[in-house]
Amino acid sequence: MNLDFEFKNPGSHLPKHWYTGGESFKISVDSLEKHSGKFSLKMETPGTRNNNSFGVFTGTLPIETFAGKNVEYRGWIKTKNVKNGYAGLWLRVDGENTETLGFDNMNDRGLTGDNDWTQVSIKIDISREAININYGGLFPGEGVVWFDNLELYVNGEKFIEPKLKTTLSRKEKKVIKEYIYPLRTYEPDSGNTKDLEILEKLIGNSKVVALGEVSHGSSEIFKMKNRIIQYLAANSGFDIFSIEANMPESYKLNDYTVHGKGDPKKLIAGMYFWTWRTVEVLNMVEWMRRFNHPEKRIEFTGFDMQFYEGAVKELMDAFEEDEIVRNKIADLGKILNEIKSRTQQNRELVSADDNEMKEIDSLISFIQNSIETSSFQTSDKQWLQQNMVIIRQYLGSINYAWRDKCMADNVMWIKENNPDSKLVIWAHNGHIQKTSKMMGYHLARQLDDDYITFGFTFYDGSFTAVGNKGLTFYEASRVYPGTLEYLLDKLNEPVFILDLKKIRSDNKKDTEWLLERLAYRSVGALGGSQYEFQNRIVSDDFDYLIFIRTSTPSLLFPDTR
Repeated sequence: MNLDFEFKNPGSHLPKHWYTGGESFKISVDSLEKHSGKFSLKMETPGTRNNNSFGVFTGTLPIETFAGKNVEYRGWIKTKNVKNGYAGLWLRVDGENTETLGFDNMNDRGLTGDNDWTQVSIKIDISREAININYGGLFPGEGVVWFDNLELYVNGEKFIEPKLKTTLSRKEKKVIKEYIYPLRTYEPDSGNTKDLEILEKLIGNSKVVALGEVSHGSSEIFKMKNRIIQYLAANSGFDIFSIEANMPESYKLNDYTVHGKGDPKKLIAGMYFWTWRTVEVLNMVEWMRRFNHPEKRIEFTGFDMQFYEGAVKELMDAFEEDEIVRNKIADLGKILNEIKSRTQQNRELVSADDNEMKEIDSLISFIQNSIETSSFQTSDKQWLQQNMVIIRQYLGSINYAWRDKCMADNVMWIKENNPDSKLVIWAHNGHIQKTSKMMGYHLARQLDDDYITFGFTFYDGSFTAVGNKGLTFYEASRVYPGTLEYLLDKLNEPVFILDLKKIRSDNKKDTEWLLERLAYRSVGALGGSQYEFQNRIVSDDFDYLIFIRTSTPSLLFPDTR
């Protein structure tokens, strides 16, 4: 947890295990001014700042240790010429549906002006209903601030961090190997699939299988998922594929995969994000086309809701011969365009003012009623109403928790409208995980054992990402002793499935470290980040983990739309 800021990220001036940020703020580990040890964390505003900006460092507390307990959070702070604000600690407890169960940011007692090292404290009762606890330090002001020697007390007892596990004994390796299933390859090469037969046992009768990815730009992970999807479709009856991409635009891929119409590259690019505009995804789409000939055997769908354009087009196409309804849809699209333009200019999340929402509500009500009173088939009505839902979801995207809840709702819509189908999901690890209010959390609560997750990770290599060098290849941060990947590499297997589900149920002494909190890799779409590892309980997040030793960048093809 690096509570005393004694550890820095390699080649960086920032502290390990903390997220730091703040427009117009300079944040660094300082060796000159400290309360004790070698370093403190320094925040300063070199010039003027935006009135709404603030410097912050953020960490996450383990639910299993702190939920349902009385917690005191202490720290030492020094300030120099702090004005137009204050310096303090902060702690926030989140519950279901973005509900805040507890919050203290010391705004009524933060330090101002000049102060030598001063200990401050937050005391709070953490609800048993907590599903996320964030904490850190805050500086909404001007001047210079130092933080050092943070401490946590649980029910009056000082919290002592568990010692990092940095090695595996010979016995531990032997026991853990009882829970791994080596895989022949990650290549979807149409070769021998005997190694994948274990999937039938692991998945059992579950009808929704989620395949994650530690990075949105790893070629080997994309290939492995393609290989698994091919096996599940051919051998286990999985007939719907759904990806973390906008719902209406994703469904358009069926023009090609089912009917052989259109340009697959343009259809993939039409899903907006570069993450899917890859040779690896294209190869999977081409396989789907071959698999669906001469009759449909798998459908291409999506469940995201970050764009409204595809939904508006679906509605316009459906009411092609009804000018009155088309005009209402066009009016709705115009307002949405204005909101989008304003949002992009202000770099804010989607927001509409009260007058716009009244007009939007009226237009949506009219269009929904027009759908219900139309002569469309029932299935077409259901699809058009779901496109109206996508528009509503887009307008409600005030935070990331909302997006994950909406994506879960959309997956459930697909499942409920295809009750006899089996569904395989493609998304980031963070979305499929069964914890922390993510999409997988909501799906697991609704589907229980019918929802199975495969997380992915890799030991070393590189990946495609967006960062300070733009969209290009980035080297992965080096693993360090104590990380999940560092320890799994000790098993000397290049590609394997780790059965976390059985490890949980067996609960053997030599595998108990996999049931505890430890750092593992999480990249997403960003490269060059100092925060490539996060502390979590991997066995809570996923049922199974697929380890691939080395990653190389996914290969993009040009956007030809």
